[in-house]
Amino acid sequence: MGEVRGPPQLRSFCDGEEEENEVNAERHGAGNPKGKPLRGTLERICGVSPLKTLEKLGKGLRISGRNVWSSNSPNYTSGDSNTLPADREKRKGLRRGSEGIMTLLRFTGRRKEERRESLPCGDLTTECDPVGSRRPSFLKIVSLGKLTRESMSDKTSQEDDEEIMEEEQVVKTREPLSVLEILQLVNHRDLLLADTQIQELERECELFPSTPFGGIPLSSSSLDESLSSNATLDSSRRKAKDVELLYEALQKEMWDVVRESLRQPSAGPNLGLVVLVIQQEEYADAAWALREETKTEHASSNIHPSQRPRRLKIKWRLAVAEAADWSLPQQVDTQAGQLALYLEHLKSRMVDDLDAARRNAVSIYPEEFAAFQVYVESYHRAVAKRLRTITSEPLQITDVYALLDWFYNIYNRDVLGTIGTNMPINYAALEPILPQQTVDRLEQDCIQIVRDKVTTELIQILDEEERRWAQTLYIEEYQSQLARSVIQRLKVDLDRSTSVSQFLGARVARCSLIGLADFLYSFQRKVEIFHETQAEFGDRGDGYVSRTIALVNCCPPLRTFVERCRQCDPQGSEESARRATSSLDRIINQSVRVLTDRLFEHIRPFFDKLMKRKWLSNTESFEAIEGGIKQHFRKFKRMDPPPYQTLVGDVHRRVLVEYVRAIMRGQIICTSSKMRKRMAFRLQDEAKELKGLFKDLESSASWLDSIISHIADIILLEDTPSIQMEVAVLVKEFPDIRKKHVSTLLNVRGMMRQAERQEILNIVKDFERSSAHLGQNQALFSDIPITSEIHCIRLGFLRLAMSVSNWFSEHRPRRKRQTSVRSAMSQPAGSMEDTNKVHKEE
Repeated sequence: MGEVRGPPQLRSFCDGEEEENEVNAERHGAGNPKGKPLRGTLERICGVSPLKTLEKLGKGLRISGRNVWSSNSPNYTSGDSNTLPADREKRKGLRRGSEGIMTLLRFTGRRKEERRESLPCGDLTTECDPVGSRRPSFLKIVSLGKLTRESMSDKTSQEDDEEIMEEEQVVKTREPLSVLEILQLVNHRDLLLADTQIQELERECELFPSTPFGGIPLSSSSLDESLSSNATLDSSRRKAKDVELLYEALQKEMWDVVRESLRQPSAGPNLGLVVLVIQQEEYADAAWALREETKTEHASSNIHPSQRPRRLKIKWRLAVAEAADWSLPQQVDTQAGQLALYLEHLKSRMVDDLDAARRNAVSIYPEEFAAFQVYVESYHRAVAKRLRTITSEPLQITDVYALLDWFYNIYNRDVLGTIGTNMPINYAALEPILPQQTVDRLEQDCIQIVRDKVTTELIQILDEEERRWAQTLYIEEYQSQLARSVIQRLKVDLDRSTSVSQFLGARVARCSLIGLADFLYSFQRKVEIFHETQAEFGDRGDGYVSRTIALVNCCPPLRTFVERCRQCDPQGSEESARRATSSLDRIINQSVRVLTDRLFEHIRPFFDKLMKRKWLSNTESFEAIEGGIKQHFRKFKRMDPPPYQTLVGDVHRRVLVEYVRAIMRGQIICTSSKMRKRMAFRLQDEAKELKGLFKDLESSASWLDSIISHIADIILLEDTPSIQMEVAVLVKEFPDIRKKHVSTLLNVRGMMRQAERQEILNIVKDFERSSAHLGQNQALFSDIPITSEIHCIRLGFLRLAMSVSNWFSEHRPRRKRQTSVRSAMSQPAGSMEDTNKVHKEE
């Protein structure tokens, strides 16, 4: 080491080191028989490994420093102990200072910062950048001494080594570690020993007075002592600064250990040293606080002020928080609409880090540290910080749903829930990761977007669909994309909002249903205009039927969606659901009526040919009715359920109404038992045919199938009690039947006796009172009015002719002619009386 050159400030900074080096030279002068300064010490001590003994390294530096300062001092020569001031004997045993500690600390800190900056975010590696690797470290400089050790003489080396070993034993027992040696302990992560030495150095600094003489004026005789005191004050200030720099380096190394413990398979012994250092510093803070309470004002004025309390436990919490914030990924290149992917990465990193902390680090901390809770709270705050940054800017609707879902469900269930399965967590100490005001704003954005979709996009879809109706009228198209387009627009928001929270789903459902009810009313009006236009122009081709079926097929999915919205918000959406359902019912009923009328336009003329004498022997009319129904339902089956069940049920009912109406017209009057049997058997056969037909068409109105069979039984039966029972069953199954209907059936049967008729008609009176509460699904005879009454005289003559023929067949021809004539004359009179009673009854 050559001559030290530099500004005057650096030379004055080194005066204290020079004084201590001179003291050490005087102290060890007796051990040097030759009385010569030790030369070549730095070169030889550099060849020794610094890890064997740090005291040896520091001693070698001080011995080499003695030559440095002697070449720049005019009043001191190497080996001359007589030139030392007289007061230097008082300073023996003090801690040795370090020259250039500021430069070394800055150099070491700069190397660590470069190493940290070279690490990727979220990953700890020990690789250094190429530039940093080319910078010579302190240990590398020391190792360079091995190159010069071989050039020295063997005799001088041997003698000097023996002298240095003797001096080292003295230093170990009498002198504490220097600042450089403490720094080496910190760099090698011998943290507990380094903290102990720093505390000793800190206590030495507290013993130096802050002012040399308490402000007393100095005389000329004490000028030398004043200058010496000023030098001592500068040395104490420098040591106090060294203490703070050493504490800074110690804490940086400690927090690096805390950070690295999240990425290593095991925390290792270094984290345990960090815990011991924190406990030792907490104890020192407590002792300092006790001294501060008990010391007097006079004592406090003569002691150098300390930086206590250092509160390393609180700083450890901050270090864990910084490590959590450093580990979690930042939202740097996340594109719009890709927030869900970033949140998934955030969740995975947080779960992995806390699991690693639980396995590696938490067991090392004492129970009073509550380490796992500290780690959880640190990561929780880091996540909340990122979410606040995300919500400070406008978001797309998909990102809003992803963020709300993460807030309501994923974070609590998949993050905290997964972490809390192995270690207990105090959830009460965790604040919400998003403020409630921010959550309300995000939910309101969802509602506004849904409202805009309903009011603008759905109307555009309906207008486009209406234009297609006119363009594709002559094309058989049985399905429409209208319902699918509408539901797709609204279902996305309803599904996402419902998965986020029930409250948000209810609000979105209410907004969707209000707009959907308005849309369906507009849809209903356009369908009515479509049917009115087609009826006006008389254009009812195949394209019209297919378009009608396509419009009806839009209703089932829309009804299902309306019901789902109502279930999401049962209280607030009842009125809107009722309006929407009413519009759909009107569309279905109108379309069913149009298709049913189209069918009966073809088959109604054949009903007029039923119940005539030709009908008893010819089945063409009934077969024409059955064939027309099958032909039309080849297209009607393209209709989706449940509107199809409504259509086939309506056709089923109207067919039977027309059939019973043909019976009630009374075009056939049974005048004999044989004729009643023929008519009854024919009715039963056609009843079976109609039942099988509508069963194939999947009609749900099976309650209509028994009406023709009951009418056939009433016509077929002979005894009055059996007829009464059959009428009772008919009235029970069809409560809307009236007395006139039963009376007409008795006329068709040919029953003209008043007593028998009255017994049968009394059965109907008992059921007429209960028909006021009849539902529309059970109404049949209410649509069958009684047409023209059968003329009573005609009926009477028919009855008379039948009676006379029966009498002649029963009596023998040997009876007197006079008795026969009297009987024949009396019978018509009774028949006329019964006929008049029937007319009066009707």
